Amino acid sequence: MNGERILLGDIARKLGGAVVGDSAAEVTRPASPTGARAGDICAVWEVRDFEKIRVGVHVLASPDAFASRPELTGISVDDPRAAFPALLSLFQPVRKGRGVHPSAVISPLAALSPDAWIGPLCVVEDGAVIGEGVRLRANVFVGEGCVLGAGTVVEPGAVLLEKVRTGQNCLIHGGAVLGSDGFGILPAGEVSGPVKIPQLGGVVLGDEVEIGACTTVDRGTLDDTVVGDFTKVDDHVHIAHNTVIGKNCIVVAMTGIAGSAVLEDNVIMAARSGVKDHTRIGRGATVAANAGAIKDVPPGAVVSGFPARDHRENFRVQAAQQRLPELLLRVRKLEQAVFPSDEKLPDRKQGGEGH
Repeated sequence: MNGERILLGDIARKLGGAVVGDSAAEVTRPASPTGARAGDICAVWEVRDFEKIRVGVHVLASPDAFASRPELTGISVDDPRAAFPALLSLFQPVRKGRGVHPSAVISPLAALSPDAWIGPLCVVEDGAVIGEGVRLRANVFVGEGCVLGAGTVVEPGAVLLEKVRTGQNCLIHGGAVLGSDGFGILPAGEVSGPVKIPQLGGVVLGDEVEIGACTTVDRGTLDDTVVGDFTKVDDHVHIAHNTVIGKNCIVVAMTGIAGSAVLEDNVIMAARSGVKDHTRIGRGATVAANAGAIKDVPPGAVVSGFPARDHRENFRVQAAQQRLPELLLRVRKLEQAVFPSDEKLPDRKQGGEGH
């Protein structure tokens, strides 16, 4: 629908909603409640946001919201928050085009779909397969033996080294590096320095996987590093060699996943969290921000802290730590009551509290 007149009725049909008002009203753009102007449309599910809606602004809201506010116009859906991404997608720019830019360097041994677009300064090496509708926007490197599934988009500056294979409709953001050597090192011996272990595996992405900007995914030593279908990885994440990540996972910025770790389906790794090597995070578990999982996490658990433990237990530990100054003062008073001033107090370490 991008680039065309978008009518309220058209949006309602796409979202499976019902029009409240004039179905022929033209919608200019989606907007936030605070910045919307007449003709815009806002997705609203918080009660306080309805007060910010100006006259002439359409809303994507629940039937209850329209029933309680008869002055509103827009589209009624059961769950406006769930419909919000689909609304935005109707206004997302659609990039068209096929072929190869004159500045791109393509190996004669690569296989390119005629529907793909290879942008300026891209490099595609021997044996690479570029599927139908793939877009390499600009300055993208695709190494030997890579296979990019239909509809995959690779943003400018991304690097896909050898043996990177993606499913359909993946999105790889700028600056991401997939398929670089895993960090396999034998420590230095008495007479030799550290020894690098060759990394012979690859990287496999499922369908509709998203890899954020400046994220790195290392190839495996023998087996592949795997990221499952529909998993979304944020910017500045490191996924080490031999890691296996399941379906529908969310990995937030600055997370580090060490070698041979396993994340089962539907795991959430919050910002700046980490997983030790050879550790398994169970299905549906959440590792909270700044947490470090150094042992297996059960399915469905929520863990926080370092080392990561049950979230409620960690809160109790933190609460107790906040009371340490008060508790130390109480201990000092008890010592003074038990030991008169002419008796020697029990020895304390130099520099300790109360010394």
